[in-house]
Amino acid sequence: MNDSTDTQAQFEPKTGNEALWKQVFAVGAPDLQKMQRLNKLLPSDPRCKLCNAPFAGIGGLYMRLRGKGRNNRNPNFCNACDAFIEANPGGAEIDLSMLFVDIRGSTDYADHANPLDVSQRINAFLDTATKIINDNNGFINAFYGDCVVAAWPPGFSGAAHPDLCLATAKQLARHSITDHEGKIIPVGVGAHTGSMYISVVSAAKGTFRDVSVFGANVNLTARLASKADAAEALVSEELLNAAGHELPIENKRELTLKGFDKPVTAYSI
Repeated sequence: MNDSTDTQAQFEPKTGNEALWKQVFAVGAPDLQKMQRLNKLLPSDPRCKLCNAPFAGIGGLYMRLRGKGRNNRNPNFCNACDAFIEANPGGAEIDLSMLFVDIRGSTDYADHANPLDVSQRINAFLDTATKIINDNNGFINAFYGDCVVAAWPPGFSGAAHPDLCLATAKQLARHSITDHEGKIIPVGVGAHTGSMYISVVSAAKGTFRDVSVFGANVNLTARLASKADAAEALVSEELLNAAGHELPIENKRELTLKGFDKPVTAYSI
C-alpha cells in the first residue's frame, strides 16, 4: 500500500468556517440533504462527491442544461459544489467513520506483469471498490495508487455511519473482486471511527481543492489496513462498539502499529 498518510501531508488543511462545516458534515444541511436524495434518483455515475449530481447519462445531460456540470478544475465536484468549497475554506473536528482498502502484493505483481495489465487490474479494483462504497453511502475521500480511502461523515451518511462503514468493510473483504482476466484481486481493509478533522485541502498554490480528513485516527485506520491480510478486514474496537456489534473475542488482535505507543485492539472479520 502506498503510505497515504505521507501523501496526504502534501496537502494543506484549511481552518475557519467551523460552524458551517460542522453543520454540513456533522449534522447535515437540510437543503443539501434534500438535493443529495433527489440527485441520487437521476442516472448515472460518476457523480459529484458532495451533492450527488450525475455527470453522465440522461441525468448528467439534465444537469448540464441547468448549468450544473463537472468542474473543469476539479472533476470530483460539480461547478456549484466546487464554488461552495472555494467560497468557504475551512473545516471542523467531528466524529466520523473511515475505511482504507488496498490491494495486497501489488509490488510483487507489478514486478512480473506488463504495465497495461497492472493498469487494468487497478482500474478493475477501483471500479468495484468505489461501487461498494457508494452503495453504502460512503464519501470517497481519495485514491492513492492501489488504495481507496472513504469516510462516513454523519451529515453526509447519517447517524448510522458506523454500521455503514462496518458493512462496507465486510463486503470489501468478502467480495471476490476480479481483474480483467477473471482472477481474484486480493485486498485488505482497515476501518475505524473517532474524532477527525475534515476540511478543504489545497495544493498547487490553490489551483486544486478537495475535501479530506486528518488526525491520529486517520493514521490509525491506514495502519490497520496495512496489517490486514488478503480477504481480511481489521476493524477497531471503537467501530464495533459504535455499531452496536458484539466483540468476536476469538478474532481479537492486539496490534503494534507504526506511530502508536500502545497496542491497538482490533478484530478480524
